[in-house]
Amino acid sequence: MSSNWREFLLRRALGRMHVNEDILRHLSTFQRLGATLETAPPRELLPVGARTMLRALRTRGASDIRPDWLWPYWLERQLDPHDAAFTPRGHLPAMQNVTNRNWTLVGNMHSAWEGVVDAAGLVSPIPDEWSLDWWVRVGERWHFPSRAPEVRQGLRDARPVVVTHLPVPGGEIRQEVYGVETVPEQVAMEIENATDEVVEVAFAVRPYNPEGLAVVQSLVLTAEFVEVNARGLVVLPGRPERHHLSTFHEGDCATALERGEMNGSPRVEDPAGLAQGTFVYSLAPRERIRASTPLEGRTIERRWRLPWRRRMQHTAPATSNLPGADDALRDWDIRMDRGMRVEVPHTRLQEAIDSNRAYLLLLHDPGSITAGPLTYHRFWFRDAAYQVAALDRWGFHDEAADILRSYPARQRRDGYFYSQWREWDANGAAIWTAAEHDRLTGDHGLMAELAPSLGAGTRWIARTCADDRGKDAAASGLMPAGISAEHLGPHDYYYWDDLWAWRGLLDGATIASRHGDDTTLRQAEVAATRLEASLRRSWQDAAMRLGAPVVPAGPTRGYDAGMIGSLAACYPLGLLGPDDPRVKATAEVVRERFCIGEAFYQGISHTGLGTYLTLQLAFVELEAGDERAWARFAWLLDAATATYTWPEAIHPQLRGGCMGDGHHGWVVADVLNFARMLLVRETGRGLALLTLMPPGWWGERVSVRDAPTHFGRITYELDWDGDTPVLSWECERGGVPLTAPGVDASWRTVDRVGVARLSPQAGDLPA
Repeated sequence: MSSNWREFLLRRALGRMHVNEDILRHLSTFQRLGATLETAPPRELLPVGARTMLRALRTRGASDIRPDWLWPYWLERQLDPHDAAFTPRGHLPAMQNVTNRNWTLVGNMHSAWEGVVDAAGLVSPIPDEWSLDWWVRVGERWHFPSRAPEVRQGLRDARPVVVTHLPVPGGEIRQEVYGVETVPEQVAMEIENATDEVVEVAFAVRPYNPEGLAVVQSLVLTAEFVEVNARGLVVLPGRPERHHLSTFHEGDCATALERGEMNGSPRVEDPAGLAQGTFVYSLAPRERIRASTPLEGRTIERRWRLPWRRRMQHTAPATSNLPGADDALRDWDIRMDRGMRVEVPHTRLQEAIDSNRAYLLLLHDPGSITAGPLTYHRFWFRDAAYQVAALDRWGFHDEAADILRSYPARQRRDGYFYSQWREWDANGAAIWTAAEHDRLTGDHGLMAELAPSLGAGTRWIARTCADDRGKDAAASGLMPAGISAEHLGPHDYYYWDDLWAWRGLLDGATIASRHGDDTTLRQAEVAATRLEASLRRSWQDAAMRLGAPVVPAGPTRGYDAGMIGSLAACYPLGLLGPDDPRVKATAEVVRERFCIGEAFYQGISHTGLGTYLTLQLAFVELEAGDERAWARFAWLLDAATATYTWPEAIHPQLRGGCMGDGHHGWVVADVLNFARMLLVRETGRGLALLTLMPPGWWGERVSVRDAPTHFGRITYELDWDGDTPVLSWECERGGVPLTAPGVDASWRTVDRVGVARLSPQAGDLPA
């Protein structure tokens, strides 16, 4: 009855806005594409969706009537009919970045926020707000990086110091962007004149970012600062030689700069929210100039003196007092000299490992870890499962423990671990993450601290699976219908949720047994047995319906791209082995139907080449010793940006980001997870070193130091005596079975320390 009342009231309200019955039929039938959604969708999605849509509406409107404006890198290309990234808008009133969602995070390890740098050096210090750009005048011409096809980018020493090269007559101008640990934390933009002539550099406050337009309603220039919206701040390198502030209707500052029309006004307000400013300085040959901006916009402390007056106090230090890029690099070198360290004979892989170790630490915020610096700057238990596991596998145990300690505060009274409503994988993900930390560290003190919370989460899974009220008959004994991971499809029943729940029950039982929680232990054991039986029965029904022992995305689904999620049964959850007929059949269908070359194409939601989704297939192949795993990983390495970042999905034709955060945290984690599993992998019985030997590695040295495993730490080195591989190793514990299947499939040992000359068989040798 309540559902009918809601529908009645909705129809009345929409009818008053002339939304007629034919339109409502689209809405009412859409929700029935999966399991019927009788209640409101997760409210957490509403502000994200509203922001995305309204930003896209403003971006479309402004760019349509101001084609002469200088827009960000992605929008310049989507508006250009001569560019391959040109995007027709048609009747859609929106414009968003669907071709170049690529950026790089910068910051410091102690800040809860990160800035991002786009492919042309545009710096956005605050999610969904304004940016700081850089323009250069050489001779009589102004050069704008977002319009320069020859602009290049990279990292310094595989650390989060982003270098953008702008070729100009007589040499180039180099920009370096990096985080500095000051109070407040800042991102610095440093410009170097690598020519033999005096040039002019303009720092420009722009009302947009790599996702679309921002709202900038006011700019105020003081002696050394630019106040943005009375709370953001740009710290300038002294008083500019000349400057120009403008509104949307007055025109673009870039046009005024080219014409030499600088108004020198100290203040501007724009009701259209597109205020901008340009600040110009001369720069001698081989010299540098620097501006900075604090992160998160917490730049001005407001102290009320009288009800109608307030005084603003700037807290950011002058740019002359900031550490430089060389200082930032030294700090990173010190911080990176811990945990698991490797040397591999593959340049791109080595640089990807080195840079992503740092990126992973930047994504760790105090008491949290986020799925990205911009679009996904928030916490999800699902993404955190992969990210925290990567922290632990690479030896960053303090950061992992800091995140895990926040889990009880993220839990509801009924035991549900809450990051978004109807994401029923959350409890299993939370419990598995904590259990994996315990397996890799033996941190029993932390587990004792978390045990009550994990026990409550385990009991929640047991109750939720057992409660069949409102479930379809096909989902009896399984988790309820939910949103789950958006790449699986609409609101429906998903095996992904069941697999994580099953793993959570198994790990929850182990934790309860260790800490004397007999009630949770009994409930977990009974629920795990029942859930496994329900799953196997459901899988059997699906196999009969589909004519093959595949595991689709859910009980009523067929052959679609969402079945990639069912491979989690093998990795990371270890519920089914890689030789299980269901895993093998599902992987084969994914390969045959849903891959373009080596990459997995996700046609649900992402509509692009999946980055971490390609690795979900590669992990299963790696577990099976299948060399196709390396081919997929090599594709991902080749698809990386010049700064070794990846978006959530890649445009199949243009190879730019088309979905999600342009620097995606799950991909950061899984690049590291795959590299670690390639070099050191738990087999259940022991450790496999070098499961595969990639092309070009034969005859080359490989070194792994201080790798945490379920069996303690291990250090090893593969060297060569002519054509003979020589393996030396040292394990923290004795009696751990070691193998090296990619080098010598017949070699095995349980010695804690040793040196062995391996004897590869014909099947072990590279083709």
